[in-house]
Amino acid sequence: MKRPASPVIVLLIFAILFFSCLHTATDEKPQKPATLQKHHPTMRVLDRFLYTAFNEKVILRGINKMIIWTDRDGIPAFSEIARTGANCVRIVWLTEGAAGELDTAIANCIAEKMIPMIELHDATGAWDKLPECAAYWSSPEIAGVIRKHEEYLLVNIANEVGDASIQKRQFIDDYTKAVLRMREAGIRTPIIIDSSDWGKDIDMLQACGFPLIEADPIHNLVFSVHMWWPSMWGYDERKVQEEIKETVDMHLPLIVGEFGNMWEETDGGQIPFRLIISECEKNEIGWLAWSWGPGNKPQRWLDMTKSGHFSSLSGWGLEVAVTHRYGIKNTSKKPASLGGTVLPGPVPDPAAWRANMESWLAGKIE
Repeated sequence: MKRPASPVIVLLIFAILFFSCLHTATDEKPQKPATLQKHHPTMRVLDRFLYTAFNEKVILRGINKMIIWTDRDGIPAFSEIARTGANCVRIVWLTEGAAGELDTAIANCIAEKMIPMIELHDATGAWDKLPECAAYWSSPEIAGVIRKHEEYLLVNIANEVGDASIQKRQFIDDYTKAVLRMREAGIRTPIIIDSSDWGKDIDMLQACGFPLIEADPIHNLVFSVHMWWPSMWGYDERKVQEEIKETVDMHLPLIVGEFGNMWEETDGGQIPFRLIISECEKNEIGWLAWSWGPGNKPQRWLDMTKSGHFSSLSGWGLEVAVTHRYGIKNTSKKPASLGGTVLPGPVPDPAAWRANMESWLAGKIE
């Protein structure tokens, strides 16, 4: 016959289990150094750069992941992506996603010490669906999730809205309405705006970027070009270099939100992805490769991994994630507030940048 356990022993065991669980739960959140001081409620754009709420400059180095069609909670995808050293994941989402599901996905991404950039794929190529995307973000339930995680969150209104027929005035007017609707819903995060022509038209961003920043009450916008730029469509390496330089010279906040190794399996279908990441590194421009995979159809070569696990990285995916000199592993830096090494530093003078923007708007900068 067993002797009953002593009440003291039972209490001791309970205490050990309780504090063990408490420690595990605490570890799921990034541990901020005690010396960090919060300067702003959200990440923000100053000059052409992105800063955390703690004034840490962040150059995005990350990967797109289509979790809405696979692992909606981001498990195990986020932990596998984190092994590359990425500081950001662009989370592919749809308006069918429930608030609770989005909340979980965002929290799991932050737990892996990566910045979540949430985006809606419903309006890809379809300009008339832009208001639907703004309405989704602005709904009370979804806006509440965004506010809950706003300290580290980026919101990409919609993926590649509109084809090549979209005009500049239309782009400015309709995106202004979308941004204002989201701001009125209490969304203060940086808002990312993709270009038209399925994200490819960088000229549209250069022409409309500053008017849109001016229209945003808190001037917290980033613009995203998707460099699906194969030579078969008239793009070349010189185009990559010239367009990046032009955008940098303007001081327009820009990221390369998507790119791959090729559009199709022909000589003309190749995309100069090595040049893209080297030019971005040279000019301190963020980028996110498309995509972690698997799941690309019919362009299966765009899958960076074969199974979704770090160990299955191969080809161009392995190169941009790990082995290339300018790949994620060798260039990604995480802010100290997310457990990384980038410390707070001086920020650009907002007045000087605003003067530059106003001069451009007045036509004084070519």
